[in-house]
Formats: sequence, structure tokens, C-alpha cells
Amino acid sequence: MRLDHLTPAIGSVVHDVDFKQTISLELANQIREQLYQRGVLFFPNQHLSAAELLLLAKVFGEPVASPHPKFGCVDGVDEVSLVINDEDNPPDINVWHSDLSYYQEPATTCVLQCQETPVTGGDTIWSSMVSAYESLSDPLKNLVDNSQAYHQLPLDGYPSMLIKQALKNPISAVHSMARTIPETGKRALFVNRVYTHSIENISKVESDGLLNSLFSHAESPDYQVRFKWAKGTVAIWDNRSTQHFAVADYFPQRRVMYRVAIKGEALIGSIHENLESQ
Repeated sequence: MRLDHLTPAIGSVVHDVDFKQTISLELANQIREQLYQRGVLFFPNQHLSAAELLLLAKVFGEPVASPHPKFGCVDGVDEVSLVINDEDNPPDINVWHSDLSYYQEPATTCVLQCQETPVTGGDTIWSSMVSAYESLSDPLKNLVDNSQAYHQLPLDGYPSMLIKQALKNPISAVHSMARTIPETGKRALFVNRVYTHSIENISKVESDGLLNSLFSHAESPDYQVRFKWAKGTVAIWDNRSTQHFAVADYFPQRRVMYRVAIKGEALIGSIHENLESQ
């Protein structure tokens, strides 16, 4: 396994790996170790079926059944979501977010495979929330270490059918504003522009001001990697320590992806809470 690091903070392309072959325990451990250090890994030329993609995802934990609300799943495999954007289905995820942060146990890892690319555009950008946290001033670190925020799936503007379907699943949760990544011990900022609604126990004016400041900080190009897709490329990212943004510049061209999310874990809270629990 050979890696090319794309930026100092985040993102590496991995060569000499074939996911159609059996993944040994040694290789699985190497991939996991690099993932937790680099935030997102890219594996070119991996042309996998839905079943093969699901098998790969199991290296990182238990996949959850999360068919896309509009497009469903791939080949009857509930854990592999089908994501299609084209002239009839305009892209709408071109906002910074971490997947399923409105769950009590947000997804730990996500696996995304490119099935069809537009002629031009359609990149995805990831940002390191470890770097974002580490560059905060000490007073702001203290604030996020000891504060919680309310996350909610936004339902405004969705058709009633989709809202009814969404309400069968979790749509809100309260989380610490920073979390510890167990495998590295590093802290990561855990608020995002799509799902983080408010900070607990302060006024709306204060909450909006602080969150907007943190959102802008988290979205700085200093912590980012931008990736150009090719058919067959697989991206795997640590959803706990990164955010991502799907660039929508290709509309009305067509873009098709397969996605698998790994079952979440309870957030490790503030530094003080961690010490008290030991």
C-alpha cells in the first residue's frame, strides 16, 4: 500500500490496493490507521458491485440500512444508498456537513463510490475538524469543550411524503461541540452548517453569532482537500473528524454515487467529563 498525501492536513490517495481481492487483517489495520490520521482516503480504479462495496464497508464497522429517501438502495442492498443528481434531480448537498449528525450516534465512517461522473465539475471537498479545533484560541476551545449543541434534520421545503418518511427515523440529537476520536485521542470540532441548529443554554442571538463564527472557521481552505472524481474511485472518510461539501457546479449534468454509512458511536464529551469518567 502506497500513499500520496494531497495536503498537509487531510486527504491521501492510496495505490496498490485491489478491493476485489480478499482484504487481509494486516491491510485492514493499515487502512484504518491511515484513515484516522488522514481523515479521508481515495482509492482509484475500484469497480465494485453493491455487495462488494458493502463487504469493504464492513472493515470499518456495522453498515446501517439507510436507503436514499428518493432513490432507495442499490440492487436490493438496503445498506448501499443510491445517490443520483441530474436535470430532474438537482444537487442539494452543496453545504458543509457531517453525515447523520442529527442521530444520537452519528455515522463513524462513510464509504462512497463514484459510478458516473459529469463531463466537468462535480468535485467533493473535505475539511479537517481536527485542524479546525487545534487552531481555535484557548478561550474558544474551552467554550466548545464544555458546551453542547442541538442538531436537527431540516425538513422545511420537503414534500409531505418525504417528511412523513423522515419522521420514522431519528431527526434530532444534542451533542458536545467537540469530540475525541478514540483511535487517535485527538479532539475535533463537531458543529456543521446543515444540521447544527443552536447551542444549549444560551440566547438565540449568542448562539447564532457563535455558531456562524465556528462554521466559517471550520470551512477555511486551510483545512481542506478538494478531490476530482473518476468512475470507480472509492472515498472513505472518518465522519467524526471531517466535514464535506459536494460541489454542485455540474448541474444539469448527471452524477451517480453509491454510499454506505457505518453505525455510529456515542460521542466522547468534554475533557473534564472524560477525566471524571476514568
